[in-house]
Amino acid sequence: MRKRVLLLAVSCKNGGLCPGGIDLDNPKEWIRIVKDDGNSGAVQGHEIDFARPLDVIEFDGRPMPQGVQKENWVIDNHSCKKVGTGSMERLLQAYDEYGYHGFWNNGYSYLKEDELKAVTQPSESILVVSDVRIYKNDYGKAKIDFKWTGLPYIMNGVSLTDQDFYDKIDGEDICYKCAIIVISIPKNADWTHPITGEKRAYKFVSKVFDINN
Repeated sequence: MRKRVLLLAVSCKNGGLCPGGIDLDNPKEWIRIVKDDGNSGAVQGHEIDFARPLDVIEFDGRPMPQGVQKENWVIDNHSCKKVGTGSMERLLQAYDEYGYHGFWNNGYSYLKEDELKAVTQPSESILVVSDVRIYKNDYGKAKIDFKWTGLPYIMNGVSLTDQDFYDKIDGEDICYKCAIIVISIPKNADWTHPITGEKRAYKFVSKVFDINN
């Protein structure tokens, strides 16, 4: 099946990339591009024609849902080509068109295993947020703090997989008054609390767009 996608994220994932964006034939829906390995693995840059966020790609592919990630697609026959580039105005339009702007029924940075299994929403959300701070924590991990109108407090310490910031936050924080973020949930609860044994699925931000300018 032929697909056109406006990429909104090309984030780091297990030694490769996790590209995704809106389906231009059905803009309320998300398409995430994964490897055809039975495990929704990462793809490499050449497999998406080295496209970046806001680029438009076309490819022949098929759906490959796994867990709560119903939006997964694989590319067939090395067919992906970059065919154009969007603008910040197109980003704002994409935000308006897309079908989910929520936080998966809780106000935490993670879902418990039973909460993840109960998810009926898409596994990708697009939010307009404020008071954004991007930084490295004491363990050298990229993190993001932000405020969203759906939460009564600032969300702290959410994982950031947007590779564009990794070098920029060495030694200093980056702050934005307002931004559009792409935030995701994993396909399963892949972290286990070392004391309680509770399984959790941590939310993560895969792209940050500064919209102040």
